[in-house]
Amino acid sequence: MGAAKHNRGKLHRRSGQENNNSRFNNNGYSLIELVIVLAIIAAIMGTVFYSIILIFSANAKSTANDIQRAIGDCKVATMGRASAYMELYRDAGNENVYTRMYVMDSSGSYVPSEPQKVGPRRVTVAYSQDGTSETELAAGDKIAIFFDRANGGFITGTADDGTTYPIYKAIFVQGGSKHYKIELTKLTGKSEVKVVP
Repeated sequence: MGAAKHNRGKLHRRSGQENNNSRFNNNGYSLIELVIVLAIIAAIMGTVFYSIILIFSANAKSTANDIQRAIGDCKVATMGRASAYMELYRDAGNENVYTRMYVMDSSGSYVPSEPQKVGPRRVTVAYSQDGTSETELAAGDKIAIFFDRANGGFITGTADDGTTYPIYKAIFVQGGSKHYKIELTKLTGKSEVKVVP
């Protein structure tokens, strides 16, 4: 009889432990589950952050290539037809970056072409006369690039509004983690995009 009570007590205790465990498991998360959830959230946030950086970096590369292409097109236009120059500017309203070509007509006046958007507002564009120090192209700012019709090299020039622009040695484009430099060779009018380390 004493053994029966003892067995019943064990059964009762075991039953009570099972009830306590099931009640504890239903009340919340364990530390391991919490750590796993936090690790998953951190991985998702890291992927999103990295994707945003890649998007901005892709914008910078596209902007640098489009500016270089516009410089090349203007050089070809200058050497093939009448005098021309290229304007690079950041719009004061929406702050995007644009290029525009001005071609001289038969009357000696420069006629502007349609502006071409080359970069969004999140991309930083700067220019340099010495190739190293950068001056950022702010909202409403512009520069103009002129070519020598004889050899295609870069020269100083006066725009249609009477402003005289110097020879630039480099244009810098930065977005996300990428920084690009468009090197401008004065004698040949060559432009080359390079990654700035």
